[in-house]
Amino acid sequence: MTTIRGVFVVLVGVLLASAACGKKGPPLPPLRPMPAAPTALTARHTGDRVVLRLTLPSAGVDPALALSLARVDIYARTLPAGSPIPRVEQLLKPENVVGSIEVRPPALDAAADSTPTSPTTAAITGGAAAPVKTRPAPGDVVTWTETVPTGEPTPLELTREQATRLAAQRPLWVPVAPAGLLVSMTPVTLQARYYVAVGVSDRDRLGPASATLVVPFGPVPESPGVPVLTYIETALTVTWTTAVSGAPVRVVETSASGEEQPVPTVVAPITTGSWSTPFIFGVERCFVIRRVVSQGVVSIESASADPQCTTPEDTFPPPAPVGLVAVPGPETVTLIWDPVSAPDLAGYFVLRGEGTGETLQRLTEAPVTSLQYADATTRTGVRYVYSVIAVDIVGNPSALSDRVTVDRFVPTGR
Repeated sequence: MTTIRGVFVVLVGVLLASAACGKKGPPLPPLRPMPAAPTALTARHTGDRVVLRLTLPSAGVDPALALSLARVDIYARTLPAGSPIPRVEQLLKPENVVGSIEVRPPALDAAADSTPTSPTTAAITGGAAAPVKTRPAPGDVVTWTETVPTGEPTPLELTREQATRLAAQRPLWVPVAPAGLLVSMTPVTLQARYYVAVGVSDRDRLGPASATLVVPFGPVPESPGVPVLTYIETALTVTWTTAVSGAPVRVVETSASGEEQPVPTVVAPITTGSWSTPFIFGVERCFVIRRVVSQGVVSIESASADPQCTTPEDTFPPPAPVGLVAVPGPETVTLIWDPVSAPDLAGYFVLRGEGTGETLQRLTEAPVTSLQYADATTRTGVRYVYSVIAVDIVGNPSALSDRVTVDRFVPTGR
């Protein structure tokens, strides 16, 4: 009996020891970070071009893991009129990749500068990969442009659900004037191009797709009139007229040959009929304007006239000096005046005349940069009239200051 009891105790101890040690399970799969989806997608359709604007992912699907983002791939497909809206998985096929946005590695940003910065805007137009340091960084706002391919679009390979829904589509009965007869019409979607953007990790793992953008190919709005460019000393202004007062337009800066900047001067369409911007004298500026019809985050733009250009010239003089005072001395006449405020001020010229002062002559060859001038060329017994003008760096003279008169009397002894 004692032997049986002892064996039982040993078996219980072995079982308890096994439970305490636990059992190893299968190894956990390695962590595979994926970037989050690109956000804030918008599109502009102008002629044969589509410009996408989007924000690159700044974090991963799992925020606890370090971001892994090598590029963002753009998928696009044109579908014929009447096609149902494609599902995301129908767009995410290798043959639908139309471009990629190479992204600067996050580690490079951290090594270059650990100070957080606000997102920047970069333009991507395709071609060879940009140098690593010039690529946009995670979180940046970028634009990507393509020329829409021509040719007959290939119909979508329908899923069973799409085919069933398309077959069950009911016609609309539309009254036709003047008899009011009802005519059946089947709703048909326009031919359109569909876009999605997907972040890709360093190991070519695709993250979730962005929202799908639908760019319809239909009627375009009427072109606005030719813009007029004018400028004052502080701003250049573009003005225009539209057939409908206050119709929204987009102002785009171009080169003289028509090469456009990738981002409009203002992201939102403008309805005020004018737009102003700072400028630099001597630098040519060219603009076109387009009428805009917005459909959510997609805008359809009209054609535009040839670029209108102007090279502003500095013909704007500084203000006239004020507060001129003449202080006669034994040998000289000292002139003092108040400073003139002008960003391109070069200095002042002192002018002098004799007698009535109808004709004033410059006393200085170069502009005086101080606020006073001592005239040591006066003669006794002569009346002098003085004035001062301000001049800018290109030589524009101001109006004359107020005149002051000084009489150089002959000194008399006691």
